Amino acid sequence: MESEPTITEQVIEAMQFQIHHTKKQIESLNKALKHVSDASELQTKGILLKTYVKKIKPKSSSVTLPDYHNAGQSLTIRLDPTKSIMKNADNYFHRYHREKHGLETIQTNLVKAKEALQAQLERQQNIDLQNLEMVQKIRQQLIDEGALKTKVLHSSKAPEPAHPRRFYTTDNVLVEVGKNSVQNDHLTLTAKKDYYWMHVSDLAGSHVVIHSVDPSEQTLLEAASLAAYYSKGRGLKSVPVDVLKVRQLHKPKGAKAGLVMFTGKSDTLTVYPDGEMAKRLAEKNKSDS
Repeated sequence: MESEPTITEQVIEAMQFQIHHTKKQIESLNKALKHVSDASELQTKGILLKTYVKKIKPKSSSVTLPDYHNAGQSLTIRLDPTKSIMKNADNYFHRYHREKHGLETIQTNLVKAKEALQAQLERQQNIDLQNLEMVQKIRQQLIDEGALKTKVLHSSKAPEPAHPRRFYTTDNVLVEVGKNSVQNDHLTLTAKKDYYWMHVSDLAGSHVVIHSVDPSEQTLLEAASLAAYYSKGRGLKSVPVDVLKVRQLHKPKGAKAGLVMFTGKSDTLTVYPDGEMAKRLAEKNKSDS
């Protein structure tokens, strides 16, 4: 039977594990940076569409306009022919703000990870393994930071995470709304790929999953209102909400809980965050269950 590692051995191993994990996190965040699209180009496309709106033929699938950033060059812009030119421009601005926010989040996490790595390396270099008091102090730091796990002295299981908020729309379609960042991640990353997903544009808020591959307009509007109500936009009169398929979403490695990114086009619904409707749909869920 193997003997239990000493406190000093625990601390040495935990420090090595933590440094390795932080280096991997930095590596993943650097890779994520390369996959974030050029947000400035999205902004340029939105500006160009609004500038030349009267010269663009309605229901076009694309348009080529002068690129004011590069004299003598043009920029081809893809359009959704089912939407107006101004609506297409607004979609580009929504994507710009979302990509910009995603880039800033990754950059912030990268700075924090680099600072953490520097502190971890300095601690590893400066520790006096002969000083038991220092070793015990650092052991407690590692426990607080989650790098060193202590044994559980009881056999009771951790409580199951609470369910997301659940609602049934007028069409009897289940809509789930995350309660926190960790639950947002679980809700989004475990949903069926063909289900619909919503989140408010450019504001903090819950992830919303519609359990349908072909929801009606009524269901989409009600789910969008729920997304707006369970967000920082609750007190506003109108809130833009992004609509995507779950399969468009992915989570960059090392990203904080609740942060996901997407590929492809998204739709946007502008709705009122209706608290009375949320209450009514919640009561409908209770009565149907």
